[in-house]
This record gives sequence, C-alpha cells and structure tokens, in this order.
Amino acid sequence: MFFDDFQVGQKWESKGRTITDADVVIFTGMTGALNPLFLDEEYGKKTRFKGRIVPGLLTASIAVGLTYQLSSDPFGEGFVALTRLEMDAKRPVKIGDTLKAVIEVTDKKEREKDGRVYLTIRTLNQLGEEVMTLKMEILCNKRS
Repeated sequence: MFFDDFQVGQKWESKGRTITDADVVIFTGMTGALNPLFLDEEYGKKTRFKGRIVPGLLTASIAVGLTYQLSSDPFGEGFVALTRLEMDAKRPVKIGDTLKAVIEVTDKKEREKDGRVYLTIRTLNQLGEEVMTLKMEILCNKRS
C-alpha cells in the first residue's frame, strides 16, 4: 500500500496460524536461541509456565508475517521499510496455540515524497486472549 492508502483507524484481521513444534525447532536453530524453556519439556515443567513456551521473537515474527498475508497487502507496492518495531509480550504462547493478528493504523506522518505509517498489531490466541502487542512504524512512498 502507498502512504495515501492508509487511513487512521483502519483495521484488518488476519487468518489464524497454529504454532508447531517444527516452528520452534527451526526458529531456535536458525537464531541460536537454544534456551531449554523453548526446547526441553521436562525443564519447562519445572517453571512457572508448566511446559515449553514459544520464543517471543518467534511470536512477533509470526504476527508480522500474518500482517504480510492480508489481502490489502500493506507491505506490497509502496512499502519501503520497517523502521521501528516495539513488542510487549503479555502472556506465554505454547506449541499448538493458534494466533491471529488484529492490525490498526494508529497514526500517519506525511513527508515530501513519502510518509511514516504507525500500526498496532494485537496478537490473539485461540481463546481471544491478547498474547502480544506490536507497535510498528513503516515508511511508505506516496502514490504520486
């Protein structure tokens, strides 16, 4: 989408995405985040989470990926760069949870040839509980 196409208050909801064991194993292997809390069920059972949890950065990555898959294509033509991303983890995500993203345009700042668009991505589990909130700033070209 181009800067001009975004409207403050505009909202979208993504499809769901179930987190698998393979997602966690591949992500931790790729990033080196080999924390036993992500990979060792027996270790996880001894923690406050009572089992393994999904890495927060994987949850954030999936939420951003769900945003990419919207039919409105916010990261398609016109998109230049993701310039800022803040995450706030609210509750643990477990293997088998199904996540969806609710995306809202919260602000826009116009510049001469482009502009910054501010998005809030609320990530929900299958129970409708908010597991993570992302605040994202993207740079988009103007249509003209």
